[in-house]
Order: sequence, then C-alpha cells, then structure tokens
Amino acid sequence: MLREALRFPFRGDRGNVLETLAVGGGLHLLAAFLPVLPLVPVVGYLVGVLRDDGGDEPPLFREPRRLLRDGLLGSVVCLAYLLPPAAFLLLTVGRAAVDGIPGDVPSSLFLAFSTLSLLIAVAFAYVLPAALVALARSGLRAAFAPRALLGAVTNGRYFYGWTVGGATFGSALALTPALNPIAVGFFVLFYAEVVAAAAWADAVRGNRFTPGR
Repeated sequence: MLREALRFPFRGDRGNVLETLAVGGGLHLLAAFLPVLPLVPVVGYLVGVLRDDGGDEPPLFREPRRLLRDGLLGSVVCLAYLLPPAAFLLLTVGRAAVDGIPGDVPSSLFLAFSTLSLLIAVAFAYVLPAALVALARSGLRAAFAPRALLGAVTNGRYFYGWTVGGATFGSALALTPALNPIAVGFFVLFYAEVVAAAAWADAVRGNRFTPGR
C-alpha cells in the first residue's frame, strides 16, 4: 500500500503530473498570503482522489465547480470531526497549561480528563479519513452514518492505511517549515496530502458507504 501510494501522484502523462503538482503546491503557496480560501480547491482535489477508489491516474484541477463544491463539503466534514475534540482539549489540557491545575482538583482526576481528551481526539482523527471517503463516494449523509463508518474502520487494512497516510502527512508537516523559505515545502506538503489520500482510499477499497446503514 505504501509503495503504491507514494507512486500515485506520478501516474499518468508527465505533463498532467507536473500541472497537478504545480497547481496544488501553488495554491498552498498562495494560502501563505491569502489564508484558507486557496485551500478549498485543494480539499476538493483530495476528495476527488478519495472518490477514485485507487484509480489508475490522479484527477486534475480542471473542474473548478466540482473542486469548489467538494472542497466546501470536505471542509464541513473536517470541521465537524475536528472541532469537538479540539474544543475539549482546549477546555482541559489547554486551560490547565495556561492557568495551572485548580487547587481543588485532584491531580489524578486531571490526569484522567487529560487522557480522555487525547483519546477522544485520536478517535475522531481515526474516523475522519473514512468519513471523507464516504463523502466522496456516497454524499454528505454518508460521512455521518455511524454504522457504515464503523464497519469500514474496524479492520486491519484500514488501520494500516490510516497509519501510512497519517505518517506521510505528519512527516511532511514537520519538514515544511524548513523548506518553505525556498518555497519547496508547499509542493512537498501537497504531494504528501495526495499520497495520504491515496492510502486512505485504498484502505477502504470497494466500500460505497450506504447512508442508511
């Protein structure tokens, strides 16, 4: 899975590959000056990668309406899955880091709440790729269909794909600040995002996520 995911962005015609990497990296570069908005079509592109279910070639940045639509819906799903655990972490660990642990709260209780906060954050992050694949293949309702998502994420293939994608994306995030001064980091980050999306798509290959389940 890792080897195929790493090669996925380079499949197809060389001109199309260079065009896609240039546009995706360029949008990341633009986002450094105009926050958020340029990343919407990037999210839309990644949703297209997830939709392809391991297709022979990556999609292209040539359908602006679809890119914007998928980007907005993908952003909604990301916010829905990431905001609750982020808020919980902020209210527990973040507040304690700023103000200190209140004197009337036992350290064991604080430790328990902190651990619970981290577990909730990991759980939401673990399900998020499957929810984005469900959005891409079956629509917005499918991204919030608990039974369908549970069936997709509770197997070894998904865990491996999630780990491959997460490790690739995390490594690129760590390298990006050092590479950004020469603008390379923006393109490395986009490449890593496509690799991660390809790994996640492969992790739930063939699953169409019936919303009613």
